[in-house]
Amino acid sequence: MRTTLQIPDHLIRDATLYAPSRDPLDAVTYVLSDYPRVIAESRKMRSRLADIDRETADFDQRLQDLQDACAAILKL
Repeated sequence: MRTTLQIPDHLIRDATLYAPSRDPLDAVTYVLSDYPRVIAESRKMRSRLADIDRETADFDQRLQDLQDACAAILKL
């Protein structure tokens, strides 16, 4: 099925920069078909970033605990 859409020129230009093809129709088609993959990768990256933030907070707490233990040993 084909549908005629009025797509603004700036979006077509952006699509031709992103897509491997410089043909406007192929570029817009590529961007639209690639969109779900890009969104899925973005969600995975956000999730991984949240994991890294948690790991960093855990590391910082362990480091502080270790520094406190070292300070206590030095006071002995």
